[in-house]
Amino acid sequence: MKTLNPMEPAEAIPESPSTSNTPPPDYNNSVAPPSGVTATTADSKGNAVRQQWTSKTEFLLSCISLSVGLGNVWRFPYVAYANGGGAFLLPYIIVLALVGKPMYFMEIAFGQFHSAGPVKVWKRSVPFARGLGVAQTIVCFFIAIFYVIIMSWTMFYFWATLIAAIKSEPVPWANFCSNEYAYKESCVETNAVHPVANRSSSVIPLVVFTNASTVGVERVSAAQQYFDRVVLNKYEKGTMNRFSLSNMGGVNGALLGCLAGSWLIVFLSLVKGVKSAGKVMYITSTMPFIVLFILLGRGASLTNAVEGIKYFIIPQFDKLLTINTWRAAAEQMFFSLAVGSGSLIMLGSYNPFRNNCYKDSLIISILDSATSLTAGFAMFSILGYLAGTLDVGVENVVSTGPGLAFVTFPEATTQMPVPHLWAILFFVMLYTLGLGSEIGLLESVLVFFCDRYPYLQARRAWAAGVGSLVCFLIGIPFVTQGGEELLNIFNDYAAGTSVLFMAIFEMVMIMWIYGVKRFISNLKEMLGEKTGNMGYYMKTAWVVMSPGVLFFILIVTLVTYKPSHDPENPSSIPAWGDGLGWAIVAASVLQIPIWATVAVVKADGTTLKEKIYQSLWPDFLMVIQDNSLEMSVHNGDKVRSIHPALDGDMSERKAYVNSGFAGKDD
Repeated sequence: MKTLNPMEPAEAIPESPSTSNTPPPDYNNSVAPPSGVTATTADSKGNAVRQQWTSKTEFLLSCISLSVGLGNVWRFPYVAYANGGGAFLLPYIIVLALVGKPMYFMEIAFGQFHSAGPVKVWKRSVPFARGLGVAQTIVCFFIAIFYVIIMSWTMFYFWATLIAAIKSEPVPWANFCSNEYAYKESCVETNAVHPVANRSSSVIPLVVFTNASTVGVERVSAAQQYFDRVVLNKYEKGTMNRFSLSNMGGVNGALLGCLAGSWLIVFLSLVKGVKSAGKVMYITSTMPFIVLFILLGRGASLTNAVEGIKYFIIPQFDKLLTINTWRAAAEQMFFSLAVGSGSLIMLGSYNPFRNNCYKDSLIISILDSATSLTAGFAMFSILGYLAGTLDVGVENVVSTGPGLAFVTFPEATTQMPVPHLWAILFFVMLYTLGLGSEIGLLESVLVFFCDRYPYLQARRAWAAGVGSLVCFLIGIPFVTQGGEELLNIFNDYAAGTSVLFMAIFEMVMIMWIYGVKRFISNLKEMLGEKTGNMGYYMKTAWVVMSPGVLFFILIVTLVTYKPSHDPENPSSIPAWGDGLGWAIVAASVLQIPIWATVAVVKADGTTLKEKIYQSLWPDFLMVIQDNSLEMSVHNGDKVRSIHPALDGDMSERKAYVNSGFAGKDD
């Protein structure tokens, strides 16, 4: 009797006579289809098989919508600005090449080969790592909650601008200094500032976008005050009394309405599956490119734009030596490409077995990087223009933070012809970016619950509705007057530290435990000998460079960690804010050792060593059957335990066939 070698592709195994008349269990069809996936179908024997994308275009657009999102336009520019522009761009490109692109292809290919979501894929490959799929689902849930908050800010701006346009009024932030909510002592409108040609002139330049004072008073722009005092409502009317995590204040009614509207749109996009969300993908994945190029063209044509672009591409070498810059680059890579969250495994799992996922991942990752760079050039060209207008350095134009895009672009529109049009275009683009990513994140959560509770497949609308309602209720504290600090905590810990832990574990489990040789064999089965063999760059990146770079960043980050709470700074977040951040990390990362322990306890074996070994190998091994779309499950008399020393003594393993396999090419 032959023992399966996990380092080599398994051979086709004839069906056991004892089970030939019994329909096999449906191991493939326990997940709800994501956007653009066909409904459940059956094979020639009536057995349900896993859904697949209706077309290759649906898959590409779904991946683009997931990866090309708010992280590219909202997060990338402000993280780059906070870390010195070019000083951040260089580490970002390095991390993208050594970690991002290899991981992107790895996750899509892993999901495609095993035809399973981010939790079940580990049951079919490395049961010991099942907790990773649970952890990734939790992180997707956390990110989805605060993603919608950014979408709500965007919706607020959209309606405010549209109403102003209908009333033939200026954009609402243009003349905000005369508003009753403004703090007039520090508010400065851009049109009140003039370039200073002669320093002896009686005209005193005012630094609009920075809290550094030039005349004894901290001055901020009208756009900044509008964002802080109307959109977020984090100050008492006309005063400097600020709400914070220690004093959350009341709920911002207008923002709460935008939050409810955003969740309604997300729900409608999810509930109809291919009938609605699939169509949404065509808009969310294409419109951002059009608008970004328009904004880039306009920004590049502005006076002094080249100074901002130079700041973006020329690094400050002193900042290259700080670990925070590299950590920010790694976190931004995770946030932008959506690697490490399990969503790509889910999307790849619905591909046909022979799909060229290497080509797909290359196209998508290049588009993602191009979008980030385009957004960066557009943003920094406008910053250069504003720096020239205000006669300050680019680094002093604005205060950095999550609100950068909501201050810089609106302020720039006041200097453009037809400002309402430019503002509406920008906020519609930003909203569609967020919607595309939000759908991908929540699909991963839905797949997890439908994996766990298969009866939810027939109740997709109910599941999506309950999930949206729960997320809406959880999101209410984020739209209180002090809710911005809560968003910052989720952004820093859920989308940063947590994913860093999980990405390292994922790389180790796939490339060291599942095995790079076995993974390459899988690729050869799917892509053919030439494409699937991969080059030295990809193999080295998977086995050494990616986990090595991430592990180094993680260790140095933990060693140099400083809490956000500062007892000597009353304006810093309270100590429990840091505790909340680490609780968010623990809620996801601790799933890994918990479920690993469960896998070891349930594994066959008489000693701990045997149990640990058995927990590293699945109960169901991949078996390729030529010209077959059927699911096959084989009893132990056909496939023995993969542990040679335990063969005959342990519960024997089974095998499954990827239902998406379409046979060898003619």
